[in-house]
Amino acid sequence: MHAWMHHPQGELAEAVHGIGFVSTVDELWPPAQPQLNRFPAMVYCSLNFFTAGAVALPDDAGELRALPDWVVAGPRTRPVASLTLAPLRTVGVVLYPDAFALLTGLSPAALQDRNDPADGLLDESWADWPQALRACPDDAAQAAWIEARLAERWHAVRGRWDAELGASLRSIVDSAPELGVGERQTQRQYRTHIGLSPAQARRLQRMNAAVYALRDPNSPARTLADLAAELGYADQAHMARELRQLAFLPPSRLEEHIGTDPEYWPYRL
Repeated sequence: MHAWMHHPQGELAEAVHGIGFVSTVDELWPPAQPQLNRFPAMVYCSLNFFTAGAVALPDDAGELRALPDWVVAGPRTRPVASLTLAPLRTVGVVLYPDAFALLTGLSPAALQDRNDPADGLLDESWADWPQALRACPDDAAQAAWIEARLAERWHAVRGRWDAELGASLRSIVDSAPELGVGERQTQRQYRTHIGLSPAQARRLQRMNAAVYALRDPNSPARTLADLAAELGYADQAHMARELRQLAFLPPSRLEEHIGTDPEYWPYRL
């Protein structure tokens, strides 16, 4: 499996957390066992495009359904696992939800825990994306094309971006957001622009910070109790409960699976 994340620099980094690439086309097919892809809960929205293969996700009734080639996803309040149906090549643009709303005109709240066809949601200005991404010869060319298009779009809407709100979301880990406004107004702003409450956003961002620490071989040596205290959890047991709910496994097992389990490749990006 080939999986990596490109992180834009400069102004575009305000809007785009990363551009992820995954390919399993060089692996033997069919696999010995069903090929699952496990994703943690997260605040981000995404635009996902499959240039080869297909995956399926459970629908609202719990039945597996194949996703279309071009998908829009909102913030996830729970972990999810997809099933690979054929050798896969995909690119995903991972966006901060406030920037996603400005770039697409879509509501993160309306897309919470959803993966919906992009063709029914994005306007005509996005119509050339599938053909252009298929025409790119490799991942690097796709990343360059996406960056150029999004940089132009972000420059056009950035004047309407609430930078203070954006900074609070991106730094939320062990403290509540501080926007210089009252609690009720903060709640309204988060619900409107992020699609989550401040408490939900903090919970998801703190979980992601724990995952980053667990997967980073250069992270300072620390016990799980020390990591829990550093991230503002009440104690190690609290962190274990949160990661079990939001990332499939408690930290002691998650750390092992991130490094060795092919199903957990999204946690390594």
